[in-house]
Amino acid sequence: MDFDWNDAKAFLRTAETGSLTAAAKQLHASQPTVGRRIAALEKSLGIVLFERYKNGLILTPQGERVVEALQGMEKLANDTILIAQGATESHSGIVTIAVSQIDAVFNLPSLIAELRTIEPSLQIKLKVSNSRTDLIHRDADIAIRHYRPDEETLIIRKLGEMHVNLFGTASLCSALRNSKDDEKQIPIIGFLETDYTTQLLHNSGIAEESLDYVCLSDCQLSQIELAKQGLGLVLLPAYLGSEIDELEFAFTQDYSIYEYDTWLVCHSELRHNKRIRFVYDFLAQRLSR
Repeated sequence: MDFDWNDAKAFLRTAETGSLTAAAKQLHASQPTVGRRIAALEKSLGIVLFERYKNGLILTPQGERVVEALQGMEKLANDTILIAQGATESHSGIVTIAVSQIDAVFNLPSLIAELRTIEPSLQIKLKVSNSRTDLIHRDADIAIRHYRPDEETLIIRKLGEMHVNLFGTASLCSALRNSKDDEKQIPIIGFLETDYTTQLLHNSGIAEESLDYVCLSDCQLSQIELAKQGLGLVLLPAYLGSEIDELEFAFTQDYSIYEYDTWLVCHSELRHNKRIRFVYDFLAQRLSR
């Protein structure tokens, strides 16, 4: 009995995430494509893997057993690849680094240029996203994360602690400082989902009712440009906001909205790969704060 491993991956990601939409996002495919692949796997195996309901999919008992078997197969395949990669002794080749928009634009370009000067045979791929990247399934070789990873198979190194402050133009910040507390409405440029930002600001002592979300974007670069236009305040790491000429601390420099740790992460097997170890150690040295 033969089946296409891509069909199996579509089924696994759907079972693990709980929906075709989430699986399609992970696989960088369309939802109909994922659905067709699951149907193809069911046909190849001759069994029903999911019960289809109006509100979603539920694994059948046979589907649950297939999930366990395929997860074991996937782990063996990934381990084999990682062992093979770990045996390489050359700096030449590709290293994929998963980073946030801020890191990709403001922190890494000069370091990548330096890396290429030291080792011209290196090719760096940046996977830019503010969402979590799965190193276990080898979406990237190295990641810079702004939370402590909890996967046991990852090697992690703390790069430092970041302080996040509100920044705005001088005229806007001056107007806010001079306004009466009972009249103060604080214009905020935030992410599309505002609940987390609202909670952070509330925890820092800013009343929820005083917040006025004037513009929302999941692109941090657009948030910065909007803030430069004086539309509102933006949350930025203190080291970055203080270097942008058009922006200044909205309150005092010592007033942090919140702090977070930054971590450099890679898979434990890849740590023995000379090329990835070289890039990992270089970034650890240059990015430590």
